[in-house]
Amino acid sequence: MRETRKRSIAKSIVWRVICIVVSILTSFVLTSKWDIAVAIGGIYNAITMILYYFHERIWNLVKWGIID
Repeated sequence: MRETRKRSIAKSIVWRVICIVVSILTSFVLTSKWDIAVAIGGIYNAITMILYYFHERIWNLVKWGIID
């Protein structure tokens, strides 16, 4: 089974939306303030997206587990 690029992009967007909602709701439960919760959720998700990019780029350099 192969997956189209559009499907992969859609899945990535849906997953990111889920992550943003969960982090904002978690922050709200801990702070009881929507403005702080949205700020935490936004900053957290921006940082994790950047870190994930570098994580993937570094793994592309690792040859372990790749079969030619």
